[in-house]
Amino acid sequence: AVAVYDAVIHGVPLFERVVTVCGPVVKHPKNYLVRIGTPLRLLLEATDADLSKAKKVIMGGPMMGTTQSDLDAPVIKSTSGILVLKSVPPGIREYPCINCGHCVHACPIHLIPSRLAKFAEKEDIESAVEWNIMDCMECGSCAFVCPSKINLVHFIRLGKFHIQAMRAAKAPGK
Repeated sequence: AVAVYDAVIHGVPLFERVVTVCGPVVKHPKNYLVRIGTPLRLLLEATDADLSKAKKVIMGGPMMGTTQSDLDAPVIKSTSGILVLKSVPPGIREYPCINCGHCVHACPIHLIPSRLAKFAEKEDIESAVEWNIMDCMECGSCAFVCPSKINLVHFIRLGKFHIQAMRAAKAPGK
């Protein structure tokens, strides 16, 4: 809200973010006000993170964040935190969907995540759009409550990627 106010009232664009850097290998966890475009590596060095012990770096939180393979990746406007882990959780076995409805009840915007994931997995883009896959905010609540341990957010992101690629291919000038 502050960024919108600054942009509309004062004409100041969004050029910096508060980013929390934390995790077991971070010696001095801290919040930093940094410019958008700052490499993650600089923030990790500022906190004396022991990168030799780091097994996973996540931009964002543990539920919605994305794993970073390149520490020279920049802070972007949606970066809220950097989580550095010293171990990778073991893989969780995924089971077939039992249609329990837990994901539907957990969805804050009343989507049907299990169905969206199936559409995305089968690349049924038209059905995914019809069932409003683009409305998903990728909060991770559905995957968290899934008793079958299906990574629903992964499939929904994949579906959104296919839709955006299809739209880009149809864009004028292509």
